[in-house]
Amino acid sequence: MKNRFYLRSMITLLLVFFISPLCFAVMSPATQFQGIANRMISQLESNKSQLHKMSVIRRIVNQILLPNVDLDRMSASVVGRAWQTATAAQKAQFKKEFSYLVTTTYAAALSSYNDDRVVFRPLRAGYESAQTTRVNSEIIRKNGQHIQITYDVTRSGNQWKVYDFSIEHVSMVQSYRSQFANVLAQGGMPALLARIKSHNRSGASN
Repeated sequence: MKNRFYLRSMITLLLVFFISPLCFAVMSPATQFQGIANRMISQLESNKSQLHKMSVIRRIVNQILLPNVDLDRMSASVVGRAWQTATAAQKAQFKKEFSYLVTTTYAAALSSYNDDRVVFRPLRAGYESAQTTRVNSEIIRKNGQHIQITYDVTRSGNQWKVYDFSIEHVSMVQSYRSQFANVLAQGGMPALLARIKSHNRSGASN
């Protein structure tokens, strides 16, 4: 269950580099996220000796990652059709548990940071009037490995928020949705909520 929910085969390749958005007019998401990446790496370097402490990394992720994720859209996407019939209470509980799942997953990934770099590719003209767009980036690892990361982002006020990302063309949302579908088919939202809650509580002690 842990391996399925953590998506370790994907997430351990990913450096999270989000921080609270700058309060300026909407800029290119590539420019926005490149600046965010640089600041996140600076924080990782500052806390490098404590990256083995999950409590430290969880705090960083809670402060930096979650404000830059469109949790409503991501939650609806990973649950699929069952989201339409879920009650308001079920949706609220799912978002709470799912945000904890995402936080823990990224915290585990950040513990393996090793002087990696993140480079964002400039966007083509046209994003200025778009509600959503796609941003291409590359993680360059210390060992020379290059990992392609694609972000699907949506405009939210004067910033951009991520609602999905793909690592080497593998979508995080689709991966979670595939895993959740089996549980939903067997027991609906109550079963999914119970499964994620149990998983989160078992991991909280790690």
